[in-house]
Amino acid sequence: MSGRAPRSVQTSHKGKGPSRAAQAPWAGIARAQLVCTGDVGEAREAFRRVYVGATLEPKRGTSFGCAMEVASFGTLRVVAGDWPGGGRAFVPAVGDQYILSLSAGGESAGDHAGEPFRVVPGRRAALFSPGRSCSLDVSGAFHGRTLVIDRGALDAHFTTLTGAALRGPIRFGTALDIEDGPGRTVHEVAQLFRRQIEQSWASPMLLAELRGALFTSLLVHTRHSLSEILDAPQPRVAPACVRKAEEYMAAHAAEPITLADIVAAAGVPERSLRAAFVASRGLPPMDFLRQRRFELARRQLAEPSASTSVAGVVAALGLGNPGRFSVEYKRRFGESPSETLSAGRAAAGLPRLRPRRRP
Repeated sequence: MSGRAPRSVQTSHKGKGPSRAAQAPWAGIARAQLVCTGDVGEAREAFRRVYVGATLEPKRGTSFGCAMEVASFGTLRVVAGDWPGGGRAFVPAVGDQYILSLSAGGESAGDHAGEPFRVVPGRRAALFSPGRSCSLDVSGAFHGRTLVIDRGALDAHFTTLTGAALRGPIRFGTALDIEDGPGRTVHEVAQLFRRQIEQSWASPMLLAELRGALFTSLLVHTRHSLSEILDAPQPRVAPACVRKAEEYMAAHAAEPITLADIVAAAGVPERSLRAAFVASRGLPPMDFLRQRRFELARRQLAEPSASTSVAGVVAALGLGNPGRFSVEYKRRFGESPSETLSAGRAAAGLPRLRPRRRP
């Protein structure tokens, strides 16, 4: 059993002096070394920053070591955790996030809400769902590579794919075979994203596409509580007028367009367009536009600039009263718009917004 100190973790920082965090020069990508220590207390503190409420215990009779670093891109983080001497961890309830646990070396085993799992390099992985407990036992040296996905982002992706609104989190089957079959595709896409975000030349445009591919792969290549919806026969191809209207709305969602504008772009009477939308999409055109605007609002809040604010996004997209927007936003995505913005600013290395003082 290895008792050596944990290896150091490289970040993209190349300047002089110490750096526990390295912010990439492009918006949306951030890297930080959370901890590299042999001190159990320091490791526990860093562990809880990633997994709220977690406990961490070293393995008896071994020298403890821990190194953790995180690379973030908006709603998706890659956590590299190295544990030379093994140990045990327990999370009483996974927060508002989905977690894909992989290994780059060494094995782990545990239980997630009564479902046992093993994590084995290139063979087995584990998927953890929000609100459920998780215990993890690492008997020897372990090099974990974990992808942490904001719940609201994956839930919104499901709604985009299916048009179905969620009333609660998706419940994934915990054990995932990544050696063959659909699980192998999930693993390959996850590895591609991880390798890309670790590069100094990482492209936000490419990362955004890979993130979408990973979300889609998780939803269609694993079994979960809503698989039946995705397995259902695809609806018939939408009429040309619906496709034209959708293209117009996608291009002009951030502008104050009206139903008359959409009708004109589709080239059919309003009544015909409404009937075609309801038949093929399950909702009328203006509801579809509102859905697209909420998705655009979430993307702007999750990948903000220094001047991005909730009120500014609401006003720019014509989403009405900020209070009612916040209520509907939380219903759609499982978190408030300010929470999305705070997470986005943290991922982009921007300072936290100070709450306004009431007069």
